[in-house]
Amino acid sequence: MRELQETLSARDATPEQREAARRELARLLMRPGAASPSAPGKSRGEVRPPRAAIQPLPSIAAPVIPSPPPARVDPDDVARLEVTGPSRAIVNPRTGTVVAPIGSTVIDLRSGTVLVETPSGYMDPRTGQLIPK
Repeated sequence: MRELQETLSARDATPEQREAARRELARLLMRPGAASPSAPGKSRGEVRPPRAAIQPLPSIAAPVIPSPPPARVDPDDVARLEVTGPSRAIVNPRTGTVVAPIGSTVIDLRSGTVLVETPSGYMDPRTGQLIPK
């Protein structure tokens, strides 16, 4: 732009040079980033495709990791549970007898009373007495 302004104010510039400098200066003031139409390597009708802000990366497929075959288990290495004795018997403290479990209820064998299971033990529905587990 300074060169164009110097051309406009130069004493030895011809009227054609001044007119060309005026037109180029007006064009630059309207579009500062525009290149000169007479710049080498550019023709007037050439349009560049828009450029991305960053260069796009090609798509990358995730690597396929083969799964290992299932391991064979030796039957001797598997844990076993062996019952060595009967479970602890539930005793009704009121009568002193052992109660027999039947599902979620138990029966007092001496009195024939049906006791209902609760989280902390068994309850006699008639008396409300709790037998702890």
